Amino acid sequence: MSTITKPAVFRVCVHQLVLLMLGTAAALFVGVNFGLSIFFGGLTQWVPQTWFSYQAYRYTGASQADNILTSIYRGEAGKLMLTASGCVLTFGGFDDVNVLAFFGALVVMIIIQIILVARAVN
Repeated sequence: MSTITKPAVFRVCVHQLVLLMLGTAAALFVGVNFGLSIFFGGLTQWVPQTWFSYQAYRYTGASQADNILTSIYRGEAGKLMLTASGCVLTFGGFDDVNVLAFFGALVVMIIIQIILVARAVN
């Protein structure tokens, strides 16, 4: 009897974090506020996505279908709350946030995540 292998989504999370750190380091040469805005924007995408990945892939197999569905719902709800919390914490606690850098990093991290997951699944 063979088991279903889990996809490499956690490796995708690690690659995303490394790319975020490299992008933040490069952006710090432009300015500290610019670099921090990129860092917080990337984290606002990375933390919720990592939470969702953890929840969605905790269980495998047909006998765990109910647990899988519950975990996906829990993961998506947590992802929405963590994303909103990241935005609130950034804009509430960081006075000189560069809005374009923040949302630009958030969007770029989503695109990177889509590309890396597509590569990991194939």
